[in-house]
Amino acid sequence: MLFINVFLLFLVATDAWVFPKACITPGNNDFPVPCCPLYNGTPCGSGDNRGSCLSLSLSRSEEPIDVSLDDRHLFPAFYFSTICQCKDNFGGINCGGCAHNRYGDNCEFIRDLVREEIRQKSETEQKRYMVWLNFCKKKTDPDYYILRAGDRLRTSTFEFMEASYYDVWSYSHYYATKPFINNTRENSLINFAYGSTGFLTWHRKSLLYLESQMQKCLKDPTFALAYYDWQSDEDCAICNNDFVGDSDDQGYLHPHSAFSEWTMTCADFDYPATYCLMSNTICQRPKIRRQPGGEVGSAKATRSDVEYCLSLPNVDTYPYNRNSVGSARNCIEGYINAMMSQYFGGTMSEVPIATHDPLFPLYQTFLDK
Repeated sequence: MLFINVFLLFLVATDAWVFPKACITPGNNDFPVPCCPLYNGTPCGSGDNRGSCLSLSLSRSEEPIDVSLDDRHLFPAFYFSTICQCKDNFGGINCGGCAHNRYGDNCEFIRDLVREEIRQKSETEQKRYMVWLNFCKKKTDPDYYILRAGDRLRTSTFEFMEASYYDVWSYSHYYATKPFINNTRENSLINFAYGSTGFLTWHRKSLLYLESQMQKCLKDPTFALAYYDWQSDEDCAICNNDFVGDSDDQGYLHPHSAFSEWTMTCADFDYPATYCLMSNTICQRPKIRRQPGGEVGSAKATRSDVEYCLSLPNVDTYPYNRNSVGSARNCIEGYINAMMSQYFGGTMSEVPIATHDPLFPLYQTFLDK
């Protein structure tokens, strides 16, 4: 699992989430390329002592044992020969910004944010929250691309595409959780975010990234994610048109829901040798689906299930995967008891694309809590 931990640590230690526009030239697939953008005239703001340009020396010839032909185990060195390493409280692709929730000329102040249960907000705040999610699902992110590849093994097929603030975050989840390629064969039991010790840390970082994306999209540094505490609900209490949308018999959202027109990038996720197959036309992409309790064998987790997971003394246990016994991490993921994402059904039950349901961040933020 060394390659997974290297990927995880890189994402936790930097703000380089996948493909920054400042470092990518569409049509140029001669990787790796340098990625130390200027800030105030110097790479990574080095002239202002904000960061330095770090050379990535990871060799493609030194592949981890039993792993081949998957670009992610060499990320970011597969794509970038250099990246910015920001100092102290600074952040961003060129270290020109602040680390999460910091502000001030030297990012010396910390802004405390409070994440509330969505139903504890006022009716006006609830509606505003849903409008904000919908807005950032549609507004193009000026800083990042997503990657589409007809063949993951041939960089000549790589295409970098514009995407919304929300979809860029969704893509980072998709990119980390798409099944692993081992000796040209897909292994759905291995990915970079689920099924091992990194699950809790990776998702905390992922949620912080979504929070930052929303703050940038809304130009509101005080925005905080909300959560949905489902422990005592008999069903999905927020699966209605006042919140994340009601579903019809096929699982598609009611037309009166603000999210009924949400479509998915990378919906054809189960093709091993490709990245992000989809139509160029947004309206032709598949819509999200949700069927709480509708899938055979799905069971809703309860407060006692949560309490049992939290009572386990070890965060994780050998062999640090889905077979771990007595592992709080494995329990929270749902491999020991009821799994809420499977209960919600539809898009939420397919890990690589689950983020496209607006229910996902509310659900995942509660897991983080």
